[in-house]
Amino acid sequence: MEEVNRLTHICFGIICCFFLDTGLYAQTDASIKAAKQTVTDASGALKPYQKFVDNDSVHWLFGGDGALSFRATSLMNWAAGGEDQIGVSPIVNLYLNYKKGKYTFENYWTFAYGLLKTGENKAVKNDDRLYYTSKAGLRMSPKWNYTTAFIARTQFAPGYKYTSTETIKTSDFLAPVHLYLSMGLDYNPSKNISCLVSPVMGKATYASSNSMDVLAAAGLVTTEKDESGADIKIPHHSRYEFGGGLQLMLNGNLFKNKISYSSQVELFSNYAQKPENVDVFWTLQTKIMLYKHITADLRFDLKYDDDQKTIVKEQQPDGSSVNVTRGAKVQMKNYIGVGVFYQF
Repeated sequence: MEEVNRLTHICFGIICCFFLDTGLYAQTDASIKAAKQTVTDASGALKPYQKFVDNDSVHWLFGGDGALSFRATSLMNWAAGGEDQIGVSPIVNLYLNYKKGKYTFENYWTFAYGLLKTGENKAVKNDDRLYYTSKAGLRMSPKWNYTTAFIARTQFAPGYKYTSTETIKTSDFLAPVHLYLSMGLDYNPSKNISCLVSPVMGKATYASSNSMDVLAAAGLVTTEKDESGADIKIPHHSRYEFGGGLQLMLNGNLFKNKISYSSQVELFSNYAQKPENVDVFWTLQTKIMLYKHITADLRFDLKYDDDQKTIVKEQQPDGSSVNVTRGAKVQMKNYIGVGVFYQF
């Protein structure tokens, strides 16, 4: 019930943002509406708008989209067995971009939260994203820009790892928060391709939670030896890294805009500690227009963070079990859904 109430509040907030932004956008100049073509959001999701307006009198462009996806299975006297299942996933993507002369300023937001309920089990979240991306650029040639970029990623609600015997809390609201600040050159050979090379990049991880499991999952727990040689776990609430990175974005349309696709790859290497262990964030999304505002969404996410540890249950000699922190692993998530989609 707690998860359902949380989803209700989040959905209400997202829907309020959705209609508020729609109302604001309805008052914009007609020249802005005529300029919409192609844009991507903070996670690389394709938008049918242009990043900027080719009109010297209009420097700001605002827009976005919203979607509500569903999935459901219902069984009655089904001999082969199984359980009822229902899921809902609201999402809102927004952008606010500025261009004047050689200067550009891009801002993208993604708000997403989803719940899945199976049988008599309580509802669990299967999507939780609160993303923000900002880029400020100065054009040096038709295809190259000096660029400073900022990325923030976190989540709305607590996250858990479910085992056969217990539930382990691995994240919380704004815990952790991953922040990236970079400077480099942005190469744009076409309007559908962007490659940002950043030899100077900082990464910060914050977590206000006091849970050792949450801090350990975020890589904010270190191990030190005491005077007797025994291991002592030391919790921290922040970590700072310096290195370099690469951000590659690709998007496009097929079959007269019936299918849109987008892909975003982000790489980060810590110069000071294990630079060969590169952090990877890759998202691939495809949207298929079924009928007017009805779409099918396919999404694949892959993530590897060398500092983000995994928590496993380990049996002790006395028969008890404790949570043990292990090394980082490749994380993958697949999503397929059908729902209502609206652009503004």
